[in-house]
Amino acid sequence: MKKFRLALVGLLSAATVMGFVGQAAADPEAVAQAKADLDRIQQESSAIDQQIIEAIVRAEESEEKLARVKADLGAKEAQVDAMAADLGALAVIQFQSGGFDLTAQLLTSDSESSFLSSLATIQNETDRSNADLQALQVGQSEVEKLRSEAERTDAALRADLAAQQQLAAEYDQKEAEAEAVYKRLDAEEKERLRQLELERQRQQEEADRRAAAAAAQASRDRGTQAAAGGQQAPASAAAPVAAGNASSRALGAVAAAKAQVGKSYRWGTSGPNTFDCSGLTSYAYRQVGINLTRSSRGQAGLGTKVAKSDLQPGDLVFYYSPISHVGIYIGNGKIVDAANPRSGVRITSLNSMPYVTARRVA
Repeated sequence: MKKFRLALVGLLSAATVMGFVGQAAADPEAVAQAKADLDRIQQESSAIDQQIIEAIVRAEESEEKLARVKADLGAKEAQVDAMAADLGALAVIQFQSGGFDLTAQLLTSDSESSFLSSLATIQNETDRSNADLQALQVGQSEVEKLRSEAERTDAALRADLAAQQQLAAEYDQKEAEAEAVYKRLDAEEKERLRQLELERQRQQEEADRRAAAAAAQASRDRGTQAAAGGQQAPASAAAPVAAGNASSRALGAVAAAKAQVGKSYRWGTSGPNTFDCSGLTSYAYRQVGINLTRSSRGQAGLGTKVAKSDLQPGDLVFYYSPISHVGIYIGNGKIVDAANPRSGVRITSLNSMPYVTARRVA
């Protein structure tokens, strides 16, 4: 993804002086196969990106949890040590050996009142020692639980760090695969690939317009039928869909995201100098006081669903199935997103990738 996306975006955006001259020499089958391969690799790479982000998030959460557990463990160990010192070696020995010899106390007492007084003292000491020892045992049990939790958390952290390394290797492998596909194309075939992608986007935009027109007509027809029958038009059974003009905070998020165009893509970052896809969206909305979850899949569950035909600047737009990429709609059929390490933060077509859904969070 690190190279083939840039190559593909470059082909789409660069001015060409060759037009269609000589395109008849391009091998249509080779170009079609290359496009299919690049589209597949792009989706697979995007999914790996998402897994890396989620592994990073889990590792960060584990690091924070491990720090808390270690702090709690240290405090509990200090408390247990103090309890053991307060209990004293003699009290522990007496408790473990069965306490005091009451016969000896009776024989050595000067009087009955003296014996009863000694007996009360012994009972108080025994009760105190028993309670203190029980508290010590509870404290020691809590220490062991905290130690076990620390070990589990540390193991989870190590597993996620290892997963990051493995996923990074898989990502690099996909990049190499895409580069090999792209290198097989000559200049005429690359130009043909660019034209195929432009045509795909044009057809998708036309399909979107037809779908929006059909939906609008259906809505008018329902209203007309309801009016003729003297009834209120039935509400749609679909999920809630947001509508209306973009809010000031949504426009602020758009401005914040567009200000980052040209900056670098880096896994697991959310600004201010580098971004991943969900890092850019979370950064942009953080500037207007809205905190989003860290992953694109998590963000896809936020806010209110919005129809593609009703997109407003600031809406989050999601790509691939399962979702593995997110950008911010900025109007006029364009989005801003953090695409990959080579293209970084960019402005591109809403239909530059397989669109899935959109959410309005402001």
